[in-house]
Amino acid sequence: MTADHEPSVHRAETWTQLQELLSQEMWMPEIERHRSPYVFRGVADEAFTLETSIERFVGDSGQWSLEPLLLRNFVQYAADEIDEPRSIWHLLAIAQHYGLPTRLLDWSFSPLVAAYFATHTGDTAYDGAIWAVDYQKLHADLPDYYQEVLEMTETNMLDVHLLSNATLEYELREDREGSADGHAPIRDLNDVSRVNELWQELWAPDDDPDDQYAMFFRPPAIDDRIVNQSAVFSFQSDPRVAFDEWLAERPECYRKIVIPGERKLEFRDKLDQMNVNHRTLFPDLEGLTTWLKQYYQPQE
Repeated sequence: MTADHEPSVHRAETWTQLQELLSQEMWMPEIERHRSPYVFRGVADEAFTLETSIERFVGDSGQWSLEPLLLRNFVQYAADEIDEPRSIWHLLAIAQHYGLPTRLLDWSFSPLVAAYFATHTGDTAYDGAIWAVDYQKLHADLPDYYQEVLEMTETNMLDVHLLSNATLEYELREDREGSADGHAPIRDLNDVSRVNELWQELWAPDDDPDDQYAMFFRPPAIDDRIVNQSAVFSFQSDPRVAFDEWLAERPECYRKIVIPGERKLEFRDKLDQMNVNHRTLFPDLEGLTTWLKQYYQPQE
């Protein structure tokens, strides 16, 4: 961390300040549109780390090989409940959505969705926070096989289809370099049955900091929740490091907006007025009942 790039941490003391902080850097002159290069994640307690569920699951055991084991058994026993995953990335997104420990974190394109998750508990005893990460800057440092797919499609955001293409590009390159006659053997690392092989080649924790990266991708529209929350997932090449610790070494790539605890109920009510609430973000009966309790809860 250098003196030129101190972490950008701001407190949103008022609703107006929150709107100003959330809408910074949204003008893109190259396309003459207001489009943010940031993705957002809200946390109810600003002290929470950006720790993935697989990091919490493995803990101090060091048994990171549990990750492909969980995925392999998930696809085996969920066969009657989910459609056939179209790739390993599709499988990973489905597993994350349904609560399996993975190295993914949930984010949103919408700063207001993140603001809701920072305020939804209504607990005024501690401050909430919104993390804003510039995915375009982070994607500039991705490995070549991801970069080539982004450049070919003229986009800055990946999805499961583009990730599958990048995996194909990687395996073709590696297989050709490893074959005597220059012809690649037939294999497909996107095949969910080869999750162990892919994990060993691309996902196993690596101690070389120069090879580590983080990226964001759009998940498939598994259900209305994914769509309504404008969902994005982050993926870390090294799941052993909490994402906030990784970002601390790259302060130019993020900012953090702290929401004072005493402002949570006010901000949550104003978000509700804008139709950003539990009923719209979780369009099922559980979402409806949670919204009704929030809406009618007597306040001291």
